[in-house]
Order: sequence, then structure tokens, then C-alpha cells
Amino acid sequence: MTETGFSAKRMAKIFLLLLVSIAVPALCGALQGIRLGHVILWVFISLIFYLYFYIYLEHERLRGSMSMGASNDYSLLAFIYLVCILLACLMSFLPDYWAPVLVVSALANGAFRTRMGLVLAVYFALLTALFSDSGAYAVVSDVLLATVGVFFVELFLQEELRIWTALLVMSASVVIPVCCDYLEHDRLNAYTILATLTGSFLSLFAMRFVPRLRNRESVTETISLDTVMDESFHLRKEIERYSTVDYNHAIRTSEVAMRLAQALGADEKLARAGGFYYRVGKLEGEPFIENGVQLAQSNCFSERLVSILAEYNGENKRPSSTESAIVQIADMIVTKFDLLDKDTFSSGWNREIVIYQTMNEKSAEGLYDESGLSMNQFLTIREMLVKEEIL
Repeated sequence: MTETGFSAKRMAKIFLLLLVSIAVPALCGALQGIRLGHVILWVFISLIFYLYFYIYLEHERLRGSMSMGASNDYSLLAFIYLVCILLACLMSFLPDYWAPVLVVSALANGAFRTRMGLVLAVYFALLTALFSDSGAYAVVSDVLLATVGVFFVELFLQEELRIWTALLVMSASVVIPVCCDYLEHDRLNAYTILATLTGSFLSLFAMRFVPRLRNRESVTETISLDTVMDESFHLRKEIERYSTVDYNHAIRTSEVAMRLAQALGADEKLARAGGFYYRVGKLEGEPFIENGVQLAQSNCFSERLVSILAEYNGENKRPSSTESAIVQIADMIVTKFDLLDKDTFSSGWNREIVIYQTMNEKSAEGLYDESGLSMNQFLTIREMLVKEEIL
């Protein structure tokens, strides 16, 4: 249930990549007739890099910095890693300078973004050179192509620059390997020129998939707001088991937020769900907000709902939508009324004064300045809370 917990799908992908990191270097070495000692070292180097790669993935996932589908099962990333390491193995059988390194660079940077994409592109270029026992100039050529591939990918994502980027890809695919080949052999090789020209077209073909990879990587498979509010939904049951008091508070906040959203013409389903799960982070303890966001992401909540939870009470960032402001106000007022019971009100506390003072203080702090909540809407909320029996 929690983002920091066990995920069978994610662990399956991790185990698959581990096996691939062992099997591909071993198979490549066996096919090339490499000595066993060298093959063992290849496998060891591959495992060391995979360990670093896995640690980085987990670090980014736990920070919430990755957007690869809310399930975070590494499906796309595992597929691209598998394709790239297989390509690195296959390209090692080609003569020096013939490998279309930009193909791997395009795929890696398309799926993993700039920083990790660069690391992977360079790593797979070095892996190709290692498998093929390339000379120094060939290694320089592959690493340069892997590096400039990062810039080409970012340029290619801008539609107005794609033609110019295509020309850059074709020129780099030919010029860099041919120049390095000339430096090594002191002559131009017609076969190298022909092979790099072919590689340039393959690289352009791979570039066409970059926008699709980026789009797919940013798509989040979410579950509906109706589903997360269903009484049978597992996370809702978790809250009820955790604390009856918190569960009742969540229901009350949810209903208030929904009615306020209805009155303002806002998304009532979003406000209702946001009100119910506003304090879901308490299930995991401190830090509540971060844990709430991770729980929401691991349970495939929509980005808009996750944003409301991330903006809890304006502590880390102010409400950025009308629904987020509504939920914050609902939770704040419900909490205030939970603390001030009927006896307190009968002993001199005035309901209207409490609502006015509480809301005006937050408004004066500028809490709702970025939410798009107008003054008229703010006043409507305040009057509803004062006059109507929604508390």
C-alpha cells in the first residue's frame, strides 16, 4: 500500500534487469570466445553499474521525482534498459566506428530524461567498446556520440527545431566516427563512411520515438475519484481501521468540501476526495505531507488530487487550485469546530466570529493568492459556513 512498501510488479522488473545485467555480458563474451576471466569481469562491471542504477531509481521514486505511471512498476524503464543493453551487445560485433551509438542515446534520453539518460548513454557506449575491445579513438567516438545525443534529444522535442536537429544528427553520426577513424589510421575509409551514413538514418528513425517515450513516461494511469471514495476502497478502510476519530473527521471534511465546491461551480468530486484524504499521511507518520503524497501516488491517485494533498494547509506550498483552497478551508474549519465543542460555544464563543476570524487570518497571510479563488467566492464560502448547517 505504501510507496516505500513491497510491490510485486516493481520487484519483478528489478529482478529481470538483474538477470539481464548478468546474462547479456556472459552471452556476449561466450559468442566472441572471450576468456572466462574477462567475461567474469564484464559481468562484475555490469552488476556494479546496475546496482548504482537501481539505487538511483529508488532514490528518485521515493522523492516523487519520477513520472512513469503512478504504479511505479518500472515497466517502461525496464523495457528501454533491456533494449539498450541488447543493442550494446549486438553493436559490439560491428567493426569500430560502425555502431549507430546515437540510437541507444536517443532511447536512453527519451525514457530517462537528461541526467540519467546521459549516464546510461555513455555507459552503454563504453559497454559496446568494452565488448568489442575497441581502440582509444573508437571509444572517444562512441562517447562523444552518446554525449551529443543528449542535446539532440532535447532539441528534437521542440517541433520547430526538428529539421535542423535532423541535420545535426546526420552530420554528427558521420563526421565524428570518420574523423576518429582517420586519426587512428591516417586515411579515410569508404566503408566507415557508408556505415555511418546508414547509422545516421537509423538514429533519425530512433529520434522519432523520443516524443512518444516522453509522452508515455509522463502519462499516469489514474483511478477514478468515484473509486477512491467507494467504501470498499482499501485505503479508505485503512483510515477507518487506523482511527475512528480521523475517519469521522475525513467524512465530515469531505462533505463540507463537496457542498462548498457545488456552490462555487468547482469540481465537487475532486473536492470531496481531497477532503477525505487530506490527512492520509498520518497512516505512515512523520513527515505527514510527504507520506501522504507517496501514498496517493502509489495508489494511482490523479495528479490534481495528489496536488491537493501536497498543498496541505499551505505548509510546503500554497493551494494552487480552487478545489485545493476549498479543501484547506473545510479541513481548517472542521478542525476548529472539533476542538470547540458545543459547551464551548454556549459559554460565549460565537460561531460566526470563529469562522470569520479563522478564515480572515489565512486570507491576510496570502494563503489563497495562487489558488484562483476570487474574493466573491471566498465570501460565499464564509457565508455558507456561517449560515448553513453544513458543519
